[in-house]
Formats: sequence, C-alpha cells, structure tokens
Amino acid sequence: MNRRGFLTVAAGVPLAAAGVTASPAFAAAAPAVSTATPAANPALGTAAGAASGAAPLRGRVTGLLVRDPMLIRDASAARLRGFVQPLTWAEAQPEPGGDLSSQALTKLQAAADLARQRGYSRLKLRLLAGWQSPGWALALGGGPMREWEDPDAVEPDLYDVPVWWADDFLAAYSAFLPKLAAALEDEPLWGEVTVSGTCTVFAEPCVKQLGVAANRKQALDREYTAAADRAALETVIAAHHDTFSPMGITSSVAYNPWQFIAASGRMETDPAVTVQLMDHQRATMGAFGVWENNSLIARRTGGVLEQTRPDYQGMYDHMIAGAAAGHPIQFQTATLAKIQAAGGTAEATASWVAENGGISVELPRGWEQDTDAIGVNRADQLNRQLAVNAAATLG
Repeated sequence: MNRRGFLTVAAGVPLAAAGVTASPAFAAAAPAVSTATPAANPALGTAAGAASGAAPLRGRVTGLLVRDPMLIRDASAARLRGFVQPLTWAEAQPEPGGDLSSQALTKLQAAADLARQRGYSRLKLRLLAGWQSPGWALALGGGPMREWEDPDAVEPDLYDVPVWWADDFLAAYSAFLPKLAAALEDEPLWGEVTVSGTCTVFAEPCVKQLGVAANRKQALDREYTAAADRAALETVIAAHHDTFSPMGITSSVAYNPWQFIAASGRMETDPAVTVQLMDHQRATMGAFGVWENNSLIARRTGGVLEQTRPDYQGMYDHMIAGAAAGHPIQFQTATLAKIQAAGGTAEATASWVAENGGISVELPRGWEQDTDAIGVNRADQLNRQLAVNAAATLG
C-alpha cells in the first residue's frame, strides 16, 4: 500500500484497494483487474515481452491531465492525475549532434519537481519537432520548406517546416533521441514520450496541411511521395522503440485520418492507412506503443455519449477495439470552444474516453469553467475508471 491507500498494480497504476469498485456508471464496462504486486504479476512480463528488447513498463500515464504545467490551478490540481510537459527539439538540441541544452535539462527537472509536489505519479513528454525543430535540422534534405500555411488558423499562420521524409533529417531526429533518453533515464517519473519526427505544424504526424496548394507544390518540388511519407513515420516509430522501450518508457503517436498527396497532385485522406499505421506501431512496440488522438469532441444525446466527428468514426472504432483487446489508447480533447460549438462538454468528452477504454485524457484550457464542470466527485470517478482501463493494458 502507498500512503494514499491505493494498491499499486503492475506498472505503477494506482487502483482502489480491495472492495472499492469503479463508479456505477462504468461498472458494466470495467474489465477485470489483477491486484498482484509487481514482483508477482506475470502479466507484466507478457506485456513487456511483446516488444523485443523492452524493459518492464515504468507505468502508464493515466487519468485526467492538462497539456501544459502552466494550466494547473491550485483549486483544481487535486482533480488531475498529471500533466504533459512540452519540449521543442529546437530548445533541446540547438547545435548539431549536441547533448541536451541546459535549458532543456532545467525544464525537465522542474517538471519532475512539480509532479512530486502535486503528488502526480507519472509524466508524459510532448516532444515537438516540425517547425519547432532546430534551424540546423530544418536545413537538412534541401529544407526548410518556407511559409508553410496552416489553413485552419483564424489568420494565416506561416511556418518553416522540415523535409520530414528526407533521410538526413530522419537520421538527425533518430540520433537526437538517445540524447533525450539519457536525460530521462534516471528520473522514474517519465513514462511516455510522443513520436513527433514527421510533423509539420502540430504534434500530429497524419495532419500536414496538404490541402494548401502552395504547401503541396513545395513538397512535390522536394520529391515528396506518399510512400516516402508513410515510410518516414514508420522509421521514427522504430527509432523511438529502439531508444525508449529498453528503458521501460512508452511512445505515443497522435493519429488522425491519413492525409497525403495523391498521384493527381491533390490532397486525399485515407483512414485505412491510419489503421495500418496503428497496427504497424502495435506490431513494432507492443505494449510500449500508445495510440492517441488529439482532437476528440463528445456530447450526450438522449443520455448517450457520442463523439461528433463522423469522418473519424472508423479510426475511433479501431482504437476502441484495440482497447478492448488490451492495447493502450488515450486522447486529447479539442479546444473548449470547438467542444462547446459542437454541443459537447469537457466532462462528456472525458467520460467518452473512460467509457471506451482510454487510459488518459488531456483536458482543454479552461475546462474548470465549462458549463458542465468536472467536480471533485466526478473527477474521482473518471480517474478511477481510467486507472482500471490502464491496468487492463498490462497483459
């Protein structure tokens, strides 16, 4: 038992002590959970053995999270189970081949100190590449591609982005990962790192703003192909596995319906490729590869929870089926404005995650002021169910 009265199961996921069950709203969907200690739990060995060369999992990042430590408020901190620490490649490795910068090391240490202060048991690192790669890396592969437009911004936002499929860029990203791993190795709170090596504007490797004709032209001028794009993501997935799984740290990929430039020269979307990439990540990483989506919106209609993106349904169905089979899935919500515009709430979105097997959900900025706020009791119910879901992914 730890000091909070929870039994620690397998990879450090806190579960209610014997006799304390999940909330009634989730009881029917809750999987059976082992209460063995780490030393006596054979399922942990099974989960770790799914990925060759991996160490035992340090622990799942689970529960209600915020996406930046600056979003933690004293009044609501106890309703959370952690936070995500952003770190850009540019600030971490400003010089080619260099060790982590003192600025990055200070940020990582501050995150660990804050987590301990707040009583959070596991940390997630959102590594940010794309336009937030160092200048020397952006120049590789004939890059950067300049004035890359984000068409969804309120006003046009232009970025310098890498030639993300270029061999030398991928090699530089892969060579950076062991430098980062060395900084995480001795701090057991770090449990997860995001896969960001093939991103452009957002930490979502399937979304690359290819609907903009000028963006497509730049990519094609640098010999973009859909096959090279896909192979690049598979390359960085393998690099993360080789680097972090031996340390017991998981790697997550944020999935969306796959965007690519078709032979016609136009952007097309193929959700089937997304599913294939998910399955590739699972085959490569086993229990160390987490499936994520960063744009979830859910609402209640007639008392039933439903997600609001029809074009994402096939991908979500695959994620839910994966969770039912014991694979870890997690979500970040869309912005609160987008959630409310679709008739949803942060509470409904978090509840959808818990009900469908998710292990964590990153809440939107301002979640505390939502019309249907997540109070102390509801937060406790959600955190318990998310922990149950996480424990079911251990073997």
